[in-house]
Amino acid sequence: MKRCILVILDGLGDEFIPDLKGTPLEYINEKLETLNYMVKNGIGGLHYPFKPGIPMSSDTAHLTLFGYDISREYSGRGYFEALGANVEIRDGDVALRFNFATVREDNGKLIIEDRRAGRISTEDSKILAKDLQQALLDAGLPVVVKNTTEHRGILIIRPEKNELSWKITDTDPHEINEPILKSQPFEGLSPDEHKAAQVTANTLNEVTKIAYKVLSEHELNKLREKKGLPKANAILARGAGKAVRLTSFKEKWGFKPAYVAAGALYKGVARGVGMDEIKVEGATGTVNTNLEAKVQGVIRALERGYDFVFLHIKAVDNLSHDMKPLEKAEFIAKIDKALKPLRELDDVVITVTGDHSTSSLRGRHIGMPVPILMWSDRIRRDRAERFYEDELVTKGGLGFIDGINIIPLMMDIADRVMEYGLRPSPKPVFYIGATGEPLKI
Repeated sequence: MKRCILVILDGLGDEFIPDLKGTPLEYINEKLETLNYMVKNGIGGLHYPFKPGIPMSSDTAHLTLFGYDISREYSGRGYFEALGANVEIRDGDVALRFNFATVREDNGKLIIEDRRAGRISTEDSKILAKDLQQALLDAGLPVVVKNTTEHRGILIIRPEKNELSWKITDTDPHEINEPILKSQPFEGLSPDEHKAAQVTANTLNEVTKIAYKVLSEHELNKLREKKGLPKANAILARGAGKAVRLTSFKEKWGFKPAYVAAGALYKGVARGVGMDEIKVEGATGTVNTNLEAKVQGVIRALERGYDFVFLHIKAVDNLSHDMKPLEKAEFIAKIDKALKPLRELDDVVITVTGDHSTSSLRGRHIGMPVPILMWSDRIRRDRAERFYEDELVTKGGLGFIDGINIIPLMMDIADRVMEYGLRPSPKPVFYIGATGEPLKI
């Protein structure tokens, strides 16, 4: 049986960029020695993380790629963000992801000018989060605020006298030049759940108002304004979620899994399915992350006896959101160079793909399919020789596949799957190595 490595280049897929005369992958393809080697000696194609035309968030996309049914096993992004940021989330809590943002006031509305406050530094956002936390405590609100990376943060609403519900709408409209939204309960809730959701939404709306007041008057923002930097004078919340207990990746697929990642969300999803962390010095989740050290972390995990390793690289997506297609292409070339040591490994199956496509023209996730390759020393090969969208769709042997089927395909290549129906079991386990009670004689 072979070991498996799943490399996720966040936001890898894209669309035709006129200035590049192709996608970023197509533009930079001649420099992709490692990825082209793998696809030439492996098999490639495109995958839909969920369904064609449906843009995926990173948490739902990763859960799907790990083989989980998000229609049954998903209860909001906030829980995974909190888990990845080491923020305690208790039963009954509601967790949300938030951005520090730049807004202007217009006729009583807060109009968004920059959803990421110029990608404010982690150091500055830490100061703002600390002082906002104190202001919320002074106001008597049962809320925990913590920054994570750059503009990102976690907000936990804790129940006091009333129960809470995660079924509330975002305050983040996901667009600039639009107002911050009022959070409201989902439609169609039962009376009791609507009441709990209304309490939760009211608390979030009060937090949003206090945040604008506190951050607008903050000395750090006054200093940023003098320096010509965007003020981080508001928060945008989204992805409310509650604690959820998922079947572990080990129980589901039979692997001993580990992960190498920097962003809180990706750590949280990996931890949520029971993967162990391989810590890497210099892993930041930004363009300045230590790519070489992350790849060495994968190799170190295999040496420690892990047989499934998930490697996440975030900044491809960041550059797409910032609408920097050339920089996205150049960063992919850096990743390609860093991945080269993985080619020297024995008895491995390596998959390289993205969790979703992110348009460098529109600056957001899109529902287009995502490039994927699978490589091993023994694998059925196709006619694809280069790793970019058009080559993979016209010559790739995988064709179009659903993201939820990636792990089973890797397992088959790794000789870890038995024929369907050969192992009757109390649970529908089909991987080789599934254990049962031994026969006694």
